[in-house]
Amino acid sequence: MAMNVSIPAAREYAEAMIAIGRERDTLTAIYDELMALRDLYDDREFRAFFTSPRVDPDEKFRILKKAFGGQFSMPILGLVSVLIRKRRELLLDNIADQFQRFQDLAEGKVHVYLQSARPVEDDIRKRIEEIAEKDHGKTAVIHESVEPKLIGGMILRVGDLMVDGSIRRKLEVLRKNLTAKEKLF
Repeated sequence: MAMNVSIPAAREYAEAMIAIGRERDTLTAIYDELMALRDLYDDREFRAFFTSPRVDPDEKFRILKKAFGGQFSMPILGLVSVLIRKRRELLLDNIADQFQRFQDLAEGKVHVYLQSARPVEDDIRKRIEEIAEKDHGKTAVIHESVEPKLIGGMILRVGDLMVDGSIRRKLEVLRKNLTAKEKLF
């Protein structure tokens, strides 16, 4: 999830990128490039350089433009340039998140994040997908990850709703309850 909490500013940049994409009929390409840029941003070394206030903005953009080697279109390079000049580099991941939300809204998609201790059986995954689609009236996109530390059960997240049915969580609650009762005696 996003690291910076300045959602209103990120929303404005994302809306501008959506408008440019629609105007030029390059919405999908801008989306793909923005997601690739977000993947770069996830790299700790790239993020440290990109967000460093010690690097001169003009020099930073020159280095990045050369490093990108024509990988990104003018709208994305323009966004990077504006973020650097205005020292708003920390908004990049939020902008990508907001852009993805707008894109998903336009395409009628809802993302379901599913974490489980072991791979989920097809019938359970299908049932989760059906429930999400019925509840949200949109096509569900399942993002599944296996997290052995959960011990068993699963964690589901759809939008702002999270359901933690993991064994690890149940054990934490049990431990907390037992610790609280010990203090009473």
